[in-house]
Amino acid sequence: MSDPLPHYFKRCYSPAELVADALVHGIAILAGFVGFAVLFFRLGEKGDAASAAAVGVYALAFFLLFGVSCAYNLSPPCRAKWLLRRLDRAAIFLMISGTYTALLSLTAQDVRIWPAVAWVWLASIGGAGFALLATPGRFDRAMLALYLTLGWGAMAGAPRLAAGLPPETMSLTLAGGVLYSVGVPFHLWNSLKYQNAIWHGFVTLATACQFAGIAKAVGP
Repeated sequence: MSDPLPHYFKRCYSPAELVADALVHGIAILAGFVGFAVLFFRLGEKGDAASAAAVGVYALAFFLLFGVSCAYNLSPPCRAKWLLRRLDRAAIFLMISGTYTALLSLTAQDVRIWPAVAWVWLASIGGAGFALLATPGRFDRAMLALYLTLGWGAMAGAPRLAAGLPPETMSLTLAGGVLYSVGVPFHLWNSLKYQNAIWHGFVTLATACQFAGIAKAVGP
């Protein structure tokens, strides 16, 4: 089908750029299968059902994020691509709240933390709903600001998180946030060759840092 929204299509990526982007997504998804298998095995040994359920939400958000992103970025311009674009934007909100939920489930029980969980999920669901309903491309910069605000705003509970998590977990979580933020200029730099693959490389590295932090909190 012809592209129904041509004015939102940034530029045509070369075959080499598409291959590079596919490799980045493929590495992330394969690493996710291995990493989550190990993580669930560790949680099974500990018999921690609550943390296993929270990490299950995190795993679902992870594969939704990278799976939809791969489908969206590699599909040609068509009506389905703009549906995938909406899902891609919504999945980012769910990834933020899924990561935060996994971290909180591994802390010592502190009821003061749960209002932060509720706030993050309410904001994520609202953001995801907005992403699904908004016209593709019209509110991209506003949505990007929402991602950064939600991601860093969730760290308002960092002092309480730090009290119940290993120092390495907090360092890796913050490193992931920095990598996400540093990658944003490449996401916006549309004329740069391999811009999309570079941006998704930052996303993959940031996600890997935060996954490693969660794995550290689960145990050796």
